[in-house]
Formats: sequence, structure tokens, C-alpha cells
Amino acid sequence: MADQKSSFQLPCVALSLLTPPMVLGQMLGNNLMSLLVDMGKASEEIFRGERLPILKNNN
Repeated sequence: MADQKSSFQLPCVALSLLTPPMVLGQMLGNNLMSLLVDMGKASEEIFRGERLPILKNNN
């Protein structure tokens, strides 16, 4: 009976130790992705109309 308890305890402890870094990594990844998207939108606003000339409509 003690053998079963110790063999069950190892995966449980490993799971308990590995869960917080995984959750933290997921949260940081989401925040980083959000930051990069916001920076991309801001750069679009800054450079809108500066790179390409305005085309005239000949109609």
C-alpha cells in the first residue's frame, strides 16, 4: 500500500511544481502578443499616408 502511495505522489508533485510556470508563461505570452499588436496598430497610425503618394482620380 505504501508503494502505491509513493508512486502516485511523484507525478502529483511534479504536476504541482510545473503548473505555475506554465500558467505564468501563458499569461506572459498573451500579454506580449497584445503588446505587439498594439505596437503594430500604433505604427500604422504613425506612418499612415507618409509612405505612399495620394493618387488622383481621373474621372
